[in-house]
Amino acid sequence: MVGVRNAQARTHTTWQFHPGDYLVVAIFICTTVVMMYAVLESPTSLLLGWAGDNIQYVYAAGWIAEALRTGASPFVDPRINPPEGLALTATDVPYLGYMVVAPLTWIFGPVFGYNAQLALAHFLSGLCAYLWVHRLTGSRTGGLVAGLAFMLAPFRHAHSYGHPQIVSTYPLPLFFWALDASLRSQPDRKALAGLAGATFLLGAASQYYLVIGLLCGLVYALLTFVTRRLNPLRGAWLAAPAVLIGALFAATPYLVIAQEGTYNTYTTEKTRMWSASPMNFIVPYHLHPLWGTLVEQLRTETLWGEKTLYVGLVPGVLALVALRTFERRFVWVGTGLFAFILALGTDLHTGNIPLQPDRPIWLPAYYLHQLPIIGLMRVWARFGIVTILFVALLAGIGAAQLTHCSKEVVRPGDHTLKHRRSLLLAPLIILLVALDLSPIYRTTDRITLAPRPIDNWLAQQPGDFIIGFEPVIDDKINYYILFGTLIHGKQTFAFMHQAHIPSVFQDFNERSRGFPDSASAQRLRDLGIRYLLLEKHMFDGKRAFRWDVVEQRLAETPELYVVTEVDGVVVVGFR
Repeated sequence: MVGVRNAQARTHTTWQFHPGDYLVVAIFICTTVVMMYAVLESPTSLLLGWAGDNIQYVYAAGWIAEALRTGASPFVDPRINPPEGLALTATDVPYLGYMVVAPLTWIFGPVFGYNAQLALAHFLSGLCAYLWVHRLTGSRTGGLVAGLAFMLAPFRHAHSYGHPQIVSTYPLPLFFWALDASLRSQPDRKALAGLAGATFLLGAASQYYLVIGLLCGLVYALLTFVTRRLNPLRGAWLAAPAVLIGALFAATPYLVIAQEGTYNTYTTEKTRMWSASPMNFIVPYHLHPLWGTLVEQLRTETLWGEKTLYVGLVPGVLALVALRTFERRFVWVGTGLFAFILALGTDLHTGNIPLQPDRPIWLPAYYLHQLPIIGLMRVWARFGIVTILFVALLAGIGAAQLTHCSKEVVRPGDHTLKHRRSLLLAPLIILLVALDLSPIYRTTDRITLAPRPIDNWLAQQPGDFIIGFEPVIDDKINYYILFGTLIHGKQTFAFMHQAHIPSVFQDFNERSRGFPDSASAQRLRDLGIRYLLLEKHMFDGKRAFRWDVVEQRLAETPELYVVTEVDGVVVVGFR
């Protein structure tokens, strides 16, 4: 316990880097490079994953950078859905990360900015976990193990395929670290400012993480009070307003559009399928280079993009080692278990199937989902990142104990022996953690994103005018439309999230009913549209009329005429 008390005292000291820390930073940089391997061939055009949400977030990176350069609002793009504009915060956006990498976006383009934000999130996630464990133990080995276990978590890699806001996990260790520091002593202004700042970072990275952090932080605080028998009225209560201030600042861009009725809550049926199974935390990642294929054959996870929650065998064993003497073990384990229970969602599932489809026994998440704001959350499995975090942190504590790197636990006579043990065990533990969690970075799981020919054609047309795409009923096409605005700068109609459709876009869709005919042409012309751009492949008789029908109806509609065709997109003008 002497080591714990001394480590706790260091929690409030000023951090200083030493040569060993630079080596650790170099390791995190190298690991980040490996994690971005699939796009390194051409980071200005390659994206990890398949065409989908990743294109939408490239647009967000591009617009936020452009807005900062031109003095416009980074949260509203006035070119889309005129005259109201498009609120980027209709979906969860890591806006602070995109602001930080904006200079790189200006120079190298929006795809590079998107990739740079991912890389920064990888690096900082490892570094922040490292700093907290190092501060607690004085062990660089322990900190490095914690950082790598958190940084390499398959959860983070799975979300790299298109959810940069969920990859932005670095504020989580900072938030719990700052909360811990504020609860364990009479907090001073610096500690409270740090807590408010960490909470702001949490919400600026992801509103999901803000809600997750607030709920899990409440449990963390309660467990801290109970286990340490603290009186919250003696100063720790100041942590609450600090958290509130940081949360309000981070959520302001979202609260502004919430007043406009943009957001729609999800029904239980929409959220129920995103309930994790306990097996998701145990089964290794199916993209592991050695045993991933076997895992895929034994237990196929069709929703692996959201339900990859493997905490790691090696980190798990190291975490068990930490439970012997670590003072915060009850708080960390309790908070991790709370997050685990919420990650199980509305009711118990196995293989993405409810154990009791018709008469479920509802879990806490079901009741939380009935509350305001929390009802906007769709994927409960994302709470699992908090469980992953505390397993990684405990793994770092366990590694520090095994290697006896912490100077407080080394008796003078044992210094040489402990040092030798550290030299032998530390590299082995680090390698085992890396081997346990390393995924395959397949170059086949990527796309090339570049302007479409229609975007270049529009960019060559002089003037600022409004265009409309028909039919805009496909998410992927919608995201390409968003990206295209960064190229041609024309006004158009689009959305950020299919569950939160702007009223102007809904009006555009309503006016498009029956297109093409005279009535729809008149309704659309009243919006001030100069060109309608028809995606030929989408007129397939299922999502819209067959193209041969469209051609015939265009010829029969005197208000419309064909201007040109550009790579499968027919440009139609108004007479």
